[in-house]
Amino acid sequence: MSNKKLIIGVAAGVSALAVVGIILKRRGHLDGIISKAEELGSDLADKYSTIKDSARKKFDEVVEKGGEIADKISSHADTAAATAAKATKPTATA
Repeated sequence: MSNKKLIIGVAAGVSALAVVGIILKRRGHLDGIISKAEELGSDLADKYSTIKDSARKKFDEVVEKGGEIADKISSHADTAAATAAKATKPTATA
């Protein structure tokens, strides 16, 4: 295929789309499509925001729960270390 035929084909496609766009605009179909697309975009942004907020809350809950578990383990480790130190402490026998 030569470059000339390619350019003519692209130009024909662009002009055909322009004609279809003008016809749809005059009949009012394009306005309905645009408003529905804007509505869909708005709904999608709202859903994204809701999901993002929900995920952030869940993440914060998990981080808080992880901190509580780490504190509890640290406390048990300290208690076990103190108990072990008492058990291994040499006693004076007389």
